Amino acid sequence: MRVLAGRVAVGRKRLVRRRPRRPLAKLHPTFCVFVPGRVFVAARPLNGEIDIVEGVNYQKVAKTALHTSKGCDMEDSPSNLTTGGWDTAVGIPDSETGVPDMTFRYAKNCYVYAPHQWTNQGCVATDAKEGNLGEPLNAKGGGVFALEWDPYYRHIRSWVFSPHGSVPDNLKKSILTSGEADPVVPDTQTWGLPYGYFPIGEGTGCSESHFKHMRLIVNLAFCGSVAGNRYFMDCPKQYERFKKCDDYIASDDDELNEAYWKIRGIYVFQREWK
Repeated sequence: MRVLAGRVAVGRKRLVRRRPRRPLAKLHPTFCVFVPGRVFVAARPLNGEIDIVEGVNYQKVAKTALHTSKGCDMEDSPSNLTTGGWDTAVGIPDSETGVPDMTFRYAKNCYVYAPHQWTNQGCVATDAKEGNLGEPLNAKGGGVFALEWDPYYRHIRSWVFSPHGSVPDNLKKSILTSGEADPVVPDTQTWGLPYGYFPIGEGTGCSESHFKHMRLIVNLAFCGSVAGNRYFMDCPKQYERFKKCDDYIASDDDELNEAYWKIRGIYVFQREWK
């Protein structure tokens, strides 16, 4: 899945999407002013969005993000059930003065219009290790991203395994035997702690009703509400030449050649109750 230079429409936000038709680990796009993501998405924010993997501009840390309507936050997320942490919301321009607010805050509010966070930032879990996204991930030959959405056990969890030799044996066998008569069943309890842990459902700060009617979409978003607003901070070389993100995209820069996914497979598993 690739975006060709000179063929990206200029506007507030540009999306390139593909809905995978068949079970298809991958190389990750590396480029400024865009957000690559593999997402579960519905009519958001009403029905929610789960970004299995999300990266902004040149970031090198794997992230998983939730985007919801009001009333969903991760303030009660237990730190002992995850290896990762939370993204920050720093540098948001003041709505009246435009001066960036450099107060340090964690992005734990999933509401797309949460105050003191970037518009549409959502709640964002981050991997503790740098190098599992962008150019470092590609240098290792890609990796495997996995997400578990489990309303029954009241959580959403996410993992990244790179290089491929680090993929848990159970997950590897589940992928290789998918579609066979006697496939190996994924057992997430054998995969180690996830870097992303989002408590959802009764007794948490986010009801399970925030996520429904999901579709799986592979997505590239240029100059969106997060990547575009961070353009001046994350892309200083480009900002020197083009003060607006849209103008940079319209310039047909050669860097657009790096805006693509290379995907070997996407596998979806669903629990069967007996």
